[in-house]
Amino acid sequence: MKIRLLSLLVLLFLPFSAGAEPLQEAYIPLFAEYFSEKIPSKSVLPVIEGTEEELRSGKIPLLTLCVEDASVEGVLYDRLLLVLKDVLFSVDKGGVRLHSYSGYKLSGSIPGASFRSTLEKNMPRFTLTELELQGGTVMVKGVYERKMTFTIRALLRLRGKYVIEKDGKATIRFDESTNDNALISAADVGRALAKAAPVLSFSSFFGKPSVTEVRVDHGMVWFSGK
Repeated sequence: MKIRLLSLLVLLFLPFSAGAEPLQEAYIPLFAEYFSEKIPSKSVLPVIEGTEEELRSGKIPLLTLCVEDASVEGVLYDRLLLVLKDVLFSVDKGGVRLHSYSGYKLSGSIPGASFRSTLEKNMPRFTLTELELQGGTVMVKGVYERKMTFTIRALLRLRGKYVIEKDGKATIRFDESTNDNALISAADVGRALAKAAPVLSFSSFFGKPSVTEVRVDHGMVWFSGK
């Protein structure tokens, strides 16, 4: 609240002070607060590109948001980059109000550690011993346990790729597997693991983008959407 009031005072004072800080600097905490309320994350850093005249008229040609440690639909992204073009906005006592934008692009990444923790949390019956995110594919190896009349276990190794669905989300499709126990279906375990692994879905995210590209390499998952 103190940041918001201070920023508003700066904005009101700017027209009368030649030595005041640029409007970009004054708007940064306001936009940071606005998007922090809409994007659960560790931090949101706005980068505003526009002239003084454009900002005074409520226009931002290019607004870039650098988001750290964002949690989206159960998946932790270490970095998200949101780019909005031709933003129209206003400022009042309640802070920034975003009215429209003409362009939208979102990109980000999931580190291997986050991928592993998501999978282990959502699939407790699968003990993950090896994870490889390399060359466009996802490889998981581990022991799956099922309790029936007695407990049975299987050592499985599955390999697959991210596939972009019609609804704009991306999920893994495992199409290769090895299995040392015929009593357990590798196909069934593969489908369960695909649901337990990070699903790239942004239906609840600001702007509700659709995933357009996924890359897997160097122990990470990268994506872009619009």
